[in-house]
Amino acid sequence: MRPIRLTMTAFGPYAGTEVVDFTAAMDAGIFGIYGDTGAGKTTIFDGMSFALFGESSGAERSAEDMISHHASATALTEVELVFELGEERYVVHRVPSQMRAASRGSGTAYQSHEAYLFKATGLALDEITPDHRGEVLAEKKVKSVDGMIEELLGYNADQFRQIVLLPQGDFRKILTASSDERSPILKRLFDVRLYEGFVEKIKRQAADLRQEIHDERLKRDTMINNNTEEAFRADIDKDKMAIGALDTRIEALENTLADHRKVLTAAEALSEKFSNLEDAKRDKSDLEGQRQKIETLRSRSKQARIAEKLIPLEQAVADARDDHAEAFKAHVGSEETFGEAETARSAAQKTLAQTTEETPQREAATAKVLELERWKATFGQAEDLKQSLAEKVAAVKDSTTKESDANRDAEEAGKQLDALRALQKLQPDHDKAVNDASTRLAALQREAEVLGEYEKAITRRDQQKETVASLTEAHQKSTAHLQSCETTFASAEQDLTDIQALHVARKLRDGEPCPACGSLDHPALATGDPSRQGRHEAFESAQGSLEQAKTAEQEAKGALNAAQALLEERQSALSDLVQPARNREALLPILTEETDKKAALDADTRFVDLVDRLSKAEAHSDDAGQVLEGAKQVLAGRKSELSNAQTQHDAMLREVPEPFRQTSHLSSSLKSAISERDRLLNAHQTALKGDKETAVALAAAEQSRNGAKTALGRASSALDKASKALSDGLSAAQLSAEMFQTAKAAVDQIDDLEATIKTHEQSLAANTDRLKRLAVEIGERERPDIEALKAKVSASATELETDQNERTRLRTELIRKQSVLETVVKISARLKSLEERYAPLGEISNLVTGNNDRKVRLPDFAIAAMFDEVLVAANLRLGPMSNNRYQLHRPEEASGGVSKRGLDIAVHDANTEKSRSTKTLSGGEGFQASLALALGLSDVVQQNSGGIKLDAIFIDEGFGTLDDETLNTALETLHSLTNEKRAVGLISHTEQVKTLITAGFDIEVSATGSHIRSRAEMF
Repeated sequence: MRPIRLTMTAFGPYAGTEVVDFTAAMDAGIFGIYGDTGAGKTTIFDGMSFALFGESSGAERSAEDMISHHASATALTEVELVFELGEERYVVHRVPSQMRAASRGSGTAYQSHEAYLFKATGLALDEITPDHRGEVLAEKKVKSVDGMIEELLGYNADQFRQIVLLPQGDFRKILTASSDERSPILKRLFDVRLYEGFVEKIKRQAADLRQEIHDERLKRDTMINNNTEEAFRADIDKDKMAIGALDTRIEALENTLADHRKVLTAAEALSEKFSNLEDAKRDKSDLEGQRQKIETLRSRSKQARIAEKLIPLEQAVADARDDHAEAFKAHVGSEETFGEAETARSAAQKTLAQTTEETPQREAATAKVLELERWKATFGQAEDLKQSLAEKVAAVKDSTTKESDANRDAEEAGKQLDALRALQKLQPDHDKAVNDASTRLAALQREAEVLGEYEKAITRRDQQKETVASLTEAHQKSTAHLQSCETTFASAEQDLTDIQALHVARKLRDGEPCPACGSLDHPALATGDPSRQGRHEAFESAQGSLEQAKTAEQEAKGALNAAQALLEERQSALSDLVQPARNREALLPILTEETDKKAALDADTRFVDLVDRLSKAEAHSDDAGQVLEGAKQVLAGRKSELSNAQTQHDAMLREVPEPFRQTSHLSSSLKSAISERDRLLNAHQTALKGDKETAVALAAAEQSRNGAKTALGRASSALDKASKALSDGLSAAQLSAEMFQTAKAAVDQIDDLEATIKTHEQSLAANTDRLKRLAVEIGERERPDIEALKAKVSASATELETDQNERTRLRTELIRKQSVLETVVKISARLKSLEERYAPLGEISNLVTGNNDRKVRLPDFAIAAMFDEVLVAANLRLGPMSNNRYQLHRPEEASGGVSKRGLDIAVHDANTEKSRSTKTLSGGEGFQASLALALGLSDVVQQNSGGIKLDAIFIDEGFGTLDDETLNTALETLHSLTNEKRAVGLISHTEQVKTLITAGFDIEVSATGSHIRSRAEMF
């Protein structure tokens, strides 16, 4: 990779845009980057590293830390690098994440990290501009650009820091550091994070597997109460034998109980027949007592059937009576309507005669309306002219106002222009205040972020403490509950054993064997109350509660252990943080004050777009003067137009009589004339229409009167006919009107009456049949004693239940033990599998964590191996620099009879043919050795990265302590690198190196930030 041009804007100590053209420096072979400490020499390399990988050269600085605090608040931090790979040229451009000025309005907005990659092969350097960087390979997508850069270069950011910016200062520390101090430096140089991660992964996997084995073994032993599997199996066989003996006894008891229940069932059936016979006799007596009531209902039903047939005749009479009433009402109404029609006809004829006499008045009123309308038209034309006249008066007034406004605007524009010119003088002080406030606020915000992380860690630690305390209390409660359940279970088990022994004792007979032990002697029989029930249920309930309590205690214990482990992690994380110098109470007022100051400055919009506003104000002042002159000319023209319009209006009004030149008078006169004309015309038309309508209404009323009289006669005849038909029907049925009304009330009850009669007849027949059947079934038998038979069944059932409960308990216990045994067998098999898996994993864990013969961890072994490679490559460089006098190596140590090599380093002196500590090297010799180590590291990394080609390397510091001879030797070594077609950049602040190597760049520091100057411009 050959750097061509680096462009940095608002980056690190560089407030503006700095361009570093490497062309002349690379052609020189060796060049320097010079400047005082803190000027920004290493920042050039930071810019290259950030442009390529999005990271700084030191790795410990984030991209956000590189944002310049010297730049203005509106400046956007960005970096661009033009570089070459072989014959190809590329451009990479990055913008780090940062807060920038908002594109709209005041305030700030968040700018996310953006990256761009272009192919610029064939473009000259001066042709590469912000608007034309070449062919786009990737745009905005940071991950895409990162992947393409690593693929093009063949190495990543960590390797770039090892092979391009040689850490010569770190290797100088390695030569003089103690063994404990040397290890962290080598870890940083060689990056053994992969090995550290592997060690932690293996260690964690082995620990997890070891804990799993412990948990499974503890679980198995707990389930079988720390007995052996063989003893547990023997206990299961004993339970099976006891269950077999109970099965035989229960079968005999079940047969006896079945016989007793069969006898009881037959007796209960016979007793029920005796009860049914008594019920049937009572029912017969009740039915015979209802005979008189049934005969009455039969008579009511017959009369209701007759009345049902006469109801239609009654309804016909009612309908005929309603029709007669309606016809009479219509006849009376038609007589009244005919009289009203005659009266209306006479009044209409009289009104028509009156309106015919008013014909002359109607004609005069019409002529008056025509005359007034002609005057109104003339006046309307004059009003149109008057409207135009009013518009011209308004135009003159408007022009007068505009002339006044233009004069005022011209004066106001002049005042605004003077105010902006005064504000322009204050802008430099305002810009400086904004920059200073931004710098102070950014520092306080970073401090607040650090404080927030520290407080968050404390909160997380304290919250976990509360969780541990809560889980500790929960575990204590679950342990107490487990102990209570164990006590309850032991008591329930003893109660069950006692009741079983009591049942066995009651059945023992002298000379007969005991079913439990087989003995013929029974010296101490169990005593007590055999009627206590529910002991088996209490035993099962206590057993279930005990199992649940054990599970709950184990879960609570596991949760507590996990919470304690998390508490240790959070306490460790808190310890790793540095406690802020100020707490939130101290920091917050300062931060608030600075935020308010910055907000007040940002809210001051007086200086926004000031140059543009000043230019616009000057133009506005000129425009206001021209507008004033135009307004004066328009006012003179409109005054002339007003005078002409007034003359034309006065001439037209002379045709209208003086009294009617008032709009209100003319309008009211015309309105009155039209009203009088319309009144006379409407009155005559209304009279004509009334005469016609009353004639038609009179004829219609006469016709309606004749029709109503005819309809009344027909309705009277129909009423007489219907009344006669009803009277004939009642006579035929031999019913009076009162008897008909009474029978009619029962018509709706006919079905219910007949159903009641039928039901009574059926019930009487069924009762007679039931009495005969029960007498035959009972015969000569007597009523049985049901209670005595039930007592025998109950005694047999109680004895059977006792044995069944005992068998159920034994079977439940057997199932539980068999389930436990099955689980124990599975756990044993899993333990064997886990132990087989742990054997190789534990061995590997011991090996990589340092629990081996050499007591060396894998990362340390990797560091030593890589360090050996670097030493070999370094000796190839150190030999020529020291005239083949010195060679670096790691000395062997003897410990416990085992030879090993640590991370110590020694130098072999060919002059004395002995090895000695590198601390004995002189300043110049130490520089040569450290430079050789740095170059060796670069060589090894290049080889391990596929033999990548480097066109440039940078060496940071270390030249200030060299004498002239050693410096010359070092420079010769560096010149030899240029023979390998590799440019060398020296980062230094010493005058001695600056004198010897004139090519390169000087960095100058100022109050507003640093600036880069090419030394080619100075020599």
